Amino acid sequence: MNTPKLGLYTLIILCLLTEALPAAELHGLVSVEDYYSSDSSSAYDFNFLTTRIRLDATKLNETGSLSFHFDGRERNNLGSHDYSSSIKNERIDTLNLEYTGIERFYLAIGRLWPKELFIEKVDGVNLVFQRMNFGTGVFGGAKQDPYTGEFNPDFTTLGGYLFYRKENLSANLAFVHNGYKGDLDRQYIYGQSSYSPSREITFYGSITADMNQVTDNIDLTNAMAEVSYRPDYRRSLTLGYNQFRAYRLYKSMDFDIADSRQQSYYLRGEQRFLDRYTVYGRYEHQTLHYQTLETKLTDSNIYQIGFRDDNLMNLNINMDVSTTMADSYSSSYNTYNVQASRYLTDTFQLTLNGAYMQTRYDLVEYTDNILSYDVSGYLVLNRRWSLSASYEGRQAKDYTTNTIISRISYKF
Repeated sequence: MNTPKLGLYTLIILCLLTEALPAAELHGLVSVEDYYSSDSSSAYDFNFLTTRIRLDATKLNETGSLSFHFDGRERNNLGSHDYSSSIKNERIDTLNLEYTGIERFYLAIGRLWPKELFIEKVDGVNLVFQRMNFGTGVFGGAKQDPYTGEFNPDFTTLGGYLFYRKENLSANLAFVHNGYKGDLDRQYIYGQSSYSPSREITFYGSITADMNQVTDNIDLTNAMAEVSYRPDYRRSLTLGYNQFRAYRLYKSMDFDIADSRQQSYYLRGEQRFLDRYTVYGRYEHQTLHYQTLETKLTDSNIYQIGFRDDNLMNLNINMDVSTTMADSYSSSYNTYNVQASRYLTDTFQLTLNGAYMQTRYDLVEYTDNILSYDVSGYLVLNRRWSLSASYEGRQAKDYTTNTIISRISYKF
């Protein structure tokens, strides 16, 4: 087991900040989670202890314009085996300084997500200029190794974006250039928008389009469009579409990927009545565009219907019962799920869940039945400390699994 470094480093940072800058405001979270899983079909069990630390230190100078942000985790293997030896124990998601001392300007240096582009992570700098509702930003630096998540100067990123923010409308558009050892690895455009013409209606959309370096065309990578209608808190209706496709790295990737994509249309809605009951449902039609699939295997229809009771038998129990039916690419499945939760005290919540799933594979004439159940509890000790624990069991024809997760968290 590796010696834990993340907690030690963060403790040193906390001590230095507290000693050197007594007026600084420190907020964050420290959590320790233990994950244990056993599988009858595996020769060994897995057991990992993960420590996560998030720290936000603000007002580091007299004007309050300088702040420091850190978010990282460290995983320690308590068992005899690991999922993969290539997975590093330490991971830092955020480590940067922010400066807002100049009017209309924002500057961040370190490991960060650009302010209006959460899908791109940068080890470098992000500069933003904003006036009224409009803004523009540029960023650049090293990009995390997409295969290991580590710092790697061979991977670089550079880009810019525009954004607009108003009470009922937000939109942003970005262009990103990723490099590898000085050559072009990927170029893409990303856009996102949310618009509410009235209190009842909301439109949302996002799009990612990649520059195809072979054909010089623009390929639609990912897209999502959704319109929601909610006239009041009792009922809602949503219609949506999404598409997902793997993107290609043209220089760092030494293998080819299939030009395939998945798209779906969905409709969901809910109706609440008598201030405690809710009926909800969802229909989704999925299509797989895979070259290796026969035409008759590409379509799938998924149906879900459910019922919620916020006060079962007047015992303050929240209960949810649902069923899902699908015919999915040469197979079909039915799932039945029951969930119940209740606050036993003002600070302790208990949740029980049970599900049964039956899957039929038409090509091989095989049926698999899976029974799963779990129990979880969440306890708030006080304003800063909390505990949670869960147990999940799964039984199938050829295997059984047991998973236990426990976590203790401290907010400061």
